[in-house]
Amino acid sequence: MPRLAPRLASAPLPPPWRSAGRFTPYASTWRQRMSKTLEERLTGLDIPLPATVVPRVLARAQSPDVRPARRPMWPSVALAAVVVLAFFVGSLYAAPRFADALAGAPLIGGPTGALLRSIGLTPLNNRLTAINDVATSSGYRVTLVAGYADATQTVLIVRVEPAADLFETSVLTDQFGLSLRPRNGVFDSSTGNSVISFAGLPWGDSLLGARLVLHASALRRNLEGPATTVLGNWNLHATLGVEPGKNLRPLPVDGRLGDTTFHVTSIVRSGPSIQVGMQVRGPLASHLTDMAGQAIPNVSKPHPVFEVRLLDANGIEVQGLSSEMSSGLRSETGRWNWLVTAAGRYRLVVSFEGVGQFERAIDVP
Repeated sequence: MPRLAPRLASAPLPPPWRSAGRFTPYASTWRQRMSKTLEERLTGLDIPLPATVVPRVLARAQSPDVRPARRPMWPSVALAAVVVLAFFVGSLYAAPRFADALAGAPLIGGPTGALLRSIGLTPLNNRLTAINDVATSSGYRVTLVAGYADATQTVLIVRVEPAADLFETSVLTDQFGLSLRPRNGVFDSSTGNSVISFAGLPWGDSLLGARLVLHASALRRNLEGPATTVLGNWNLHATLGVEPGKNLRPLPVDGRLGDTTFHVTSIVRSGPSIQVGMQVRGPLASHLTDMAGQAIPNVSKPHPVFEVRLLDANGIEVQGLSSEMSSGLRSETGRWNWLVTAAGRYRLVVSFEGVGQFERAIDVP
């Protein structure tokens, strides 16, 4: 008895003996047709053709063999050259190091050198890059004399003739559109020389070099008497190399003063400077900018109750460069920069008047 493949119960098969009689068997006819030769089968085919096919084939056979014209290569080569040139020009702008545009670091002498010495920045003297870009507006000539940049600071030396100060309205912008406002500076009213410090430039500038624009929209003059504002438009350009920064590890353990925690978040070594970042959480966080003491002319003046200092191995306080604080959610974040020219072990001293102080060691390579 023949075996049947399983089927669904809802669709029963007819009896197998009736299957052969219900369908026409094509197997014998298929074998008979395949036994004919290929020539006989092709000869017997009746394929209708349009009346225009034969004349078109004959006309094509009589026509000369004309190959398609080749496209000249010079437009493609010229286009490729334009693309390469545009990329190269873009690289020169975004990455001035590719253009070998970074100048040397000449010594700055005269009044500018004296100004650097007066604020403790003499070690920057042999790291400055000469710029000497000039802009004139409203009868005032402003010269961007020199500059220096690393991961923690950007320092510019500016001269204004006649003597005036442009600190308040200065804005520094790099080739990526990042804008920085001055965080501190010093002005010599007798010479018109200024040293202005901005924050450090980002990683992209340290990799490629920085193309900077210093813009000022107003000057202040007669600082010893009534101040006068002179409006104008000064744009000065500079190209500076940026010394990369190195994060130092391990970080010191947290310190505590009362119920307030002081957490060192980063220590960055870059060029002749070191920057310490710190987060402060607790009751003292909202009092870090408080002042104490009385203002007595020629005797004393109010002083900050909170201090962060750096001492060298001999216990001598290191020259500070800048400090800044920013408020957060129940916390304060600060960054302090010092001028560190020698390797060794330094001591970070954090104190709050009337509460106490603590120290942490920092090893500087």
